[in-house]
Amino acid sequence: MTEHDGAPMGAPASTGDRIVYAALVLISEQGLAGVTMSGVADAAGVARQTLYNHYPDVDSIVAAAISQHARESVELLDAAMRVVEGPVDRLEQLIRHVAATTTHAPHALDVRHSLSPEAQASLVEFDGALEVLIAEILEEGRAAGVFRADLACEVDAILVRHLLEGLSALIADSPESAAEITSASTRTILAALR
Repeated sequence: MTEHDGAPMGAPASTGDRIVYAALVLISEQGLAGVTMSGVADAAGVARQTLYNHYPDVDSIVAAAISQHARESVELLDAAMRVVEGPVDRLEQLIRHVAATTTHAPHALDVRHSLSPEAQASLVEFDGALEVLIAEILEEGRAAGVFRADLACEVDAILVRHLLEGLSALIADSPESAAEITSASTRTILAALR
């Protein structure tokens, strides 16, 4: 990896974006405890004073980073959904997406409950978008006759989302078993819906 203006190639160019990017890297590698003002400044390649010019404290940096991550996750999920058709394939793609996201950021689950209310609001928004997508997939599957006719799609969407959180927790604990965990989770979720 080469550097340009103090930031790794591929890293965002603006100072604010580099700060957020650095915080995301620190969270994914070290968890929330790894995010300090000096650590973010070093990782972003900026002076601490520059960091304070953009953000007053660590919490505001973490909130911005989590918000950015949630937006990007929704965009990636939307893109992943566009390459498959049918409710079963869409649900399987969603499960793979959640598994891949966890594999790349295993500390995300540890961080969630330690976040500021502002950062938690971003995750609640992402969870809501995820539940809407799951409910749409369940309704599509119910209408097509591939999922159970007695599904309560909004309630079942919440339950499926929580199963996906369990998938994430298992992968975070045993990343070397991610493929096996993803396969078992897919089998279990689909069996419950059929």
